[in-house]
Amino acid sequence: MEHTATYLGLIPLFPLIGAVVIGLLHMLTCKNNPLPEKLYGALACIGPLLSFFLAVVVFVHLKGMPAEQRFLVHNVFTWFAVGDLHIDMGFLADPLSSLMLLFVTFIGSLIHIYSIGYMAKDQNFGKFFSYMNLFLGSMLILVLGSGPVVMFVGWEGVGLCSYLLISFWSEDTNNVLAGNKAFIVNRIGDLGFVLGMSYLFWAIGAGGFDYLSLKANAPTISPAIGIAVCLLLFVGACGKSAQIPLYVWLPDAMAGPTPVSALIHAATMVTAGVYMVARFSFLYSEFPVAGSVVAWVGILTALLSAIFGMFQKDIKKILAYSTVSQLGYMFAGVGVAAYSAGIFHVFTHAFFKALLFLGAGSVIYALHHEQDIWKMGGLKEKLPTTYKTMLIGALALAGFPLFSGFFSKDEILFSALATGHTGIWMIGVFVAGMTAYYTFRMIFLVFHGKPRVQKTFDHAHEPPAVMTIPLIILAVGAALAGVLNLPGIFGGKLIVSHWLAPSLIEHHPHMGIGAEVLAMIASVVAVVIGIYIAFKKFGQGAEEPEFKGFAKFGYYKFYVDEIYNAVFVQPYKGFGSVISRFIEPNVTDSHVRFSSWLYRKAGTAFKVFQVGYVRVYAIYMVIGLSLMSLFLSQSIN
Repeated sequence: MEHTATYLGLIPLFPLIGAVVIGLLHMLTCKNNPLPEKLYGALACIGPLLSFFLAVVVFVHLKGMPAEQRFLVHNVFTWFAVGDLHIDMGFLADPLSSLMLLFVTFIGSLIHIYSIGYMAKDQNFGKFFSYMNLFLGSMLILVLGSGPVVMFVGWEGVGLCSYLLISFWSEDTNNVLAGNKAFIVNRIGDLGFVLGMSYLFWAIGAGGFDYLSLKANAPTISPAIGIAVCLLLFVGACGKSAQIPLYVWLPDAMAGPTPVSALIHAATMVTAGVYMVARFSFLYSEFPVAGSVVAWVGILTALLSAIFGMFQKDIKKILAYSTVSQLGYMFAGVGVAAYSAGIFHVFTHAFFKALLFLGAGSVIYALHHEQDIWKMGGLKEKLPTTYKTMLIGALALAGFPLFSGFFSKDEILFSALATGHTGIWMIGVFVAGMTAYYTFRMIFLVFHGKPRVQKTFDHAHEPPAVMTIPLIILAVGAALAGVLNLPGIFGGKLIVSHWLAPSLIEHHPHMGIGAEVLAMIASVVAVVIGIYIAFKKFGQGAEEPEFKGFAKFGYYKFYVDEIYNAVFVQPYKGFGSVISRFIEPNVTDSHVRFSSWLYRKAGTAFKVFQVGYVRVYAIYMVIGLSLMSLFLSQSIN
């Protein structure tokens, strides 16, 4: 056990070493003699693949242990100890973190491989992979952290890397602004996380501030404090996982290279908030009021972002809003205390969302960076592999029966219904139909009908194998991952839920088979209707409409960004202008100017004694020695 536990520190270390090595090589060689892209690509993929191998080793080791003993702890060193606060740089592997490790490292590795083709000939090829390795390493620290403080190290690491990668093509001002937006909005959420973490330590942290100790001491926390801690931590989750009101950064995050979008949306960062709530299930299960807030915020976010996704024309922005919507489902799941259902949707979503983003990247690559779906069409024959794999991803995202998203999404909806959250279930079914509509709207406009821009269509071609092979692997996962948690109605044994049980505090609700079948039929009907409407409107081709009324309102995202700009950004900039023009020069700088004036005056006063004659300095010495002698004689007497 001890031998396997030591692997925990190596899992995040490998990609972090890769980030440092690749970054140094890029700095030293990028100007004079850049290294071959194949070398950078190989170095970039070694770390994630080694981490995946060790994640498998840890998973297999845990699987061989009794369920109640499935955890490994490795304390690398004591980070700091102040009073009652004792923090180790420690890592924890249990069923929850081991499952996260598997798909984060596996999908992260595939995205790295895909990026070799997508980023070819980019002048900052090496820097890109340095950032990508750093991103993956930060996420692994977040997942493996044995307590909230170590988690927060990775939490901030992925926030930094998102800024670096979203604004990677910094020659475009819009990219830089998108990176700034992501960074600033996440800092708002992080303030809530820090306050919740501090409040939690004040309440029960003296007994140990790692997850195992906090879980043991959780029953002693009072309801008022417990609810406050849960809600503050959820503020952090809203920032990291893009929930109302802090969702506005994620749709703009698609400004970066497409593999970055895939990594952010599928395997890192945005799943961190859901993982955090599940990790603190011992708190949220104690205070269902806080859980209800989480669930309602999640399902309303799912509804709002689905509305926005119905009217977007940028292929990556459509997928970005679908991510926000699916994250809403995940929070609805963990909010109604169906933590394993929420995490299972994180798992399946990682496959089909990585597939869809990388598929979109193949389309963009083939069309020379065109992203407007109204300038596409008829690509089914030109990009057959991309089309078939994206179709599988679209069916999984829509929740079509027997694809992975169907099983994970339906489990969340059924859990909401079974726990008495009928309103959440009804909205969730409605959003499922909307998701199917805008997903297949995208598929039909991109791949079906006739080409709308003949020039780009004529030059379109399937990307190289280094990009298509990851698509095929992800398509298999998107199609089949759902079988890992088949419910009893399909003859399954909820394998993932049982695996996660030792890490989570949850009770699986039960309803009659008839109610479960009716709930499933309702969601399937909604999905089929959504696909049918999309087919009727766009299946045979269509021209770009002129949005009016509600459609225009939805296309401009209810003007939320403009409202935020008017209410928060501009007043803050005005306040900053007041500080820079009046307070800073007249208050802050006045102390600096006074010190400067004082030293100048003192220098002017004393410079009369600096005459440059040795005999004058000798007289000063005699006078000084005489005064010292007088002082000493007075002291002795």
